[in-house]
Amino acid sequence: MRIPYPSNLLNDRLLPMAWMLLLTVINGLCEAGSRLANAVLAMATGALLGSGINHLVGAVVASVVVAFGVGVTAWSTPNLAWFYFAGGCMGVLVVAANNYAIPRIGAVLGSMLLVAAQLIGSAVLDHYGVLGGQPVPMSGLRLLGLTLLLGGVALTLKGRQMRHADQHDSTAS
Repeated sequence: MRIPYPSNLLNDRLLPMAWMLLLTVINGLCEAGSRLANAVLAMATGALLGSGINHLVGAVVASVVVAFGVGVTAWSTPNLAWFYFAGGCMGVLVVAANNYAIPRIGAVLGSMLLVAAQLIGSAVLDHYGVLGGQPVPMSGLRLLGLTLLLGGVALTLKGRQMRHADQHDSTAS
């Protein structure tokens, strides 16, 4: 079943593709800052409580936005299966996991692993048209892009291992 995207303030007809790309880049920058802010919050409160606080604040902000009607077309959720509402639960787990991992492995490696997993997962979901999406078959160029992305993750991990080995050698002497 294909889920139609509701017409609202951010409809493609109102904002051309360039604005959508800019919006996505800004969102990515906000995501990077959000991960670091959440990690610091989690160091003070614990990973799960930090995730809870993050989502409580997000719920309050979203409630205010919804109350003023920004981007809202209807309150109904016609014929949606329960798993379409699982994003909030997954979000809590994602933030809690990031809160735990990022202070230990660093923001760059944490972000690279998260983005790599998101892109690989998205490619699989796209390929099969999971959750009502339009199927987008895996192409050679997509596969090459994912391979290059994984190469970047591998280089980052190798650099981290080399840095830790150098630190270990300098403290052992």
